[in-house]
Amino acid sequence: MKKDIDCNVPVNKERGDDMQMTDGSWIFETDEIDEVVMHAEREGYEREMLNAFARYAYARYKQIRDYVNPRKCKYMLIDKVREQLKSPAKLRRVCQLLNMTEEEVQYIVAFVKKHLKYVK
Repeated sequence: MKKDIDCNVPVNKERGDDMQMTDGSWIFETDEIDEVVMHAEREGYEREMLNAFARYAYARYKQIRDYVNPRKCKYMLIDKVREQLKSPAKLRRVCQLLNMTEEEVQYIVAFVKKHLKYVK
């Protein structure tokens, strides 16, 4: 199954690259995700795919946040996570630990900030 969602992430759109992220049986394509996000009304499959990607993105975001957070006992706001990821060393470390590319990490964080309103 292919799934794409448009998050308007410049890192992805400027180069015209389409990334694929896999979570179990779901294969998410960022172009499709970005496209579905723009629709006000979604078909059943689109809703299901978008909900699955939102769950995947949130789980990955929590892992990213935990790796860049120096104070494990205190939650970090998303803007602070983005600030921490500006450090090339921390970004590389997160990528290595989570087996993700830098573009995937940036896409996940941008998607969560823009579309998951319960993340502050």
